[in-house]
Amino acid sequence: MAKRDEHVAALTAQQRQASVAVLEALSETGWDQPTPCEGWTVAHLAAHLSMSFRVGMPAVILAMLRERGSFDRAADRLARRDVARMDHVELVAALRDNITTAWSPPGGDLVDALCHDVVHGLDLTDGLGLPATATEAHLDIVLRTMESRKRMAYFGADLAGHALQASDLDFRIGEGDTVVLPATVIVMILTARESVYDHLEE
Repeated sequence: MAKRDEHVAALTAQQRQASVAVLEALSETGWDQPTPCEGWTVAHLAAHLSMSFRVGMPAVILAMLRERGSFDRAADRLARRDVARMDHVELVAALRDNITTAWSPPGGDLVDALCHDVVHGLDLTDGLGLPATATEAHLDIVLRTMESRKRMAYFGADLAGHALQASDLDFRIGEGDTVVLPATVIVMILTARESVYDHLEE
């Protein structure tokens, strides 16, 4: 494994371990808390975080066919199915047992897998009202990947004629009036979890 890949793999494992620690500390009511992923509770998010390790590609393809080719709707279907049949201990174990398991999304690479874990890690802590578990190193890679690979289009994010400047990292994106925000918030805006309008001064 190349040195770059080793670095990305180590950061991915670190993020997964942090998510496992959050899930292990949850009360029963915590599992029912809503997250920034529309319609998903913490339990649905936990199921999705381990989906790639538990659900084979044939099952994913079948779910996509049932959802007219939409991966997002297929992922929703699978998350709801797994929450209905797995208890909380099993959901945590599925992620814990794969902390160092290498995985790449279809058409993606290890960096995309890291971004997946980091963004959903932010969904997890945001939904629970906890401090983010992502480090500056995690956030820097996610933000630069979002920019260089033009991921904003996938999420449908709109900066509405503004530039976002990270207050805690050397990162800027967009053109127009500058809005200074923490890197975690910028990630949430670029992935359409939040709107830039939520952070404009009145």
